[in-house]
Amino acid sequence: MRIVLATLIAVAMAAPAMAINVEWHGHLNNRFSYSTQADLSVRTSKDSEKYLGSFSVPGAAIVAAQGKVTVPSTKKETNDSDFFGEIKYRMHMVVSDDEKKVKGVVGFEFGSSKFGGSGADFGGDDNVFELMWAYTDIELPFDPASRLTLGLQPVGYNPLLWADNAGGVKWTRKDGSWAYSLGWFRNDWNGSNATSGGDRKTAYDDAYAADLTYTFDNGNSLNAFVIYMDQGEETVGYTNVITGDFASLATDVQDEEIWLGLSGKGKWDNLSGMFTGMYLTGEVSSSDLGESLDRKAFLFHGQLDYAVGKNTYTLGGLYASGDDDPFDGDAENFDVIDISTSMIGSVVIFDNFADDNSFSQAPYVFDQGYKMIYAGVARQLNDKTKVWAKYFWHNTAEDELLGDDDLGHEFVVGTSYTIMKGLTADINAGYLVAGDAWEAMAGGDGDDVFRTDARIQFKF
Repeated sequence: MRIVLATLIAVAMAAPAMAINVEWHGHLNNRFSYSTQADLSVRTSKDSEKYLGSFSVPGAAIVAAQGKVTVPSTKKETNDSDFFGEIKYRMHMVVSDDEKKVKGVVGFEFGSSKFGGSGADFGGDDNVFELMWAYTDIELPFDPASRLTLGLQPVGYNPLLWADNAGGVKWTRKDGSWAYSLGWFRNDWNGSNATSGGDRKTAYDDAYAADLTYTFDNGNSLNAFVIYMDQGEETVGYTNVITGDFASLATDVQDEEIWLGLSGKGKWDNLSGMFTGMYLTGEVSSSDLGESLDRKAFLFHGQLDYAVGKNTYTLGGLYASGDDDPFDGDAENFDVIDISTSMIGSVVIFDNFADDNSFSQAPYVFDQGYKMIYAGVARQLNDKTKVWAKYFWHNTAEDELLGDDDLGHEFVVGTSYTIMKGLTADINAGYLVAGDAWEAMAGGDGDDVFRTDARIQFKF
């Protein structure tokens, strides 16, 4: 009997160790930034904001949005420079069975917390916890090629449209060279979570997504996708972006958006490239205003990289359409869902090493869209060190808002060093030679801007 009991205890203790795998991962990101223009640390254009110039009222420099639009003065004043340090620590746990048929993931973030601010002040005992992931990934027993993901999960659609997290359900399947997915996700549009559970359709958004990917034998791929967003009622007002004056327009604006897109990436000997093309259609309506607007907008991004020895040369461009006439019954400005613009590599205008602290988080400025060309070169000095230089010509797609479309010319240099496995240090610097549109945001007297970002990352 003692032998039997000992065997049962041993099996009971060993079975979990044999059947379950537990992984612990982290991204501990310490960031620093200095700029001669402190206002650039505050969002001007947000990916979460709806800009609807077509609902504007007659007058110069007017843009309609969900709330008051805050535009920084691009004129540098005394003591206007800013330096900050901050943390953005992300960690997640993955629990799975030996055969990877079921996987549970929980992830969270501490930060972003600036030194001296909430969570990183003297004492450091503030609550800055953010739930990031909480989902279960299951292999379907009747179709091993299919997986079902339920919960708060990384969405993973095109990085220029929707590449963050959302609560929902997503089905994916791989069959040879083909991969496809269907998804449903829900969002509380006003961020208050006051009507959890979806008891009022006017207070939440539903998104339905599908995509299809074909991977060629050489590893190149094409991805087609469609996303339909049915949004609840939104409150919209308009702001004079020069004077800052704000007034309410309507509280019942509803927005139906449909994105149709095609993207691809590939490599041919020393040449590699990627592209994304998207068309946005749908309708914005308000019974309060007695208006409805047809959405007709598009975005295109392309980039080529050519590697020669230790050097890689880059040439790219982006165009997001803007609204050239706020009174023609069409909303022609492109809109995104939830993205990061750090992939572009700008330091002064877009997200970079110190993301969440930039002029724009979206590939447009308000309802005026964006057009940009950029070129650069990167050199791998050795196994641990890389340096690069880039040039950007920033413009809005339209000039109706600021009287001009030229934001300026940006010059960037940077370097990256691998200290040891998992630990890297990066620094870059950007200088923006102000264009006429940039100067217009300061009443025609805007200044050039210098900014540098740095980070030390530990990944495991």
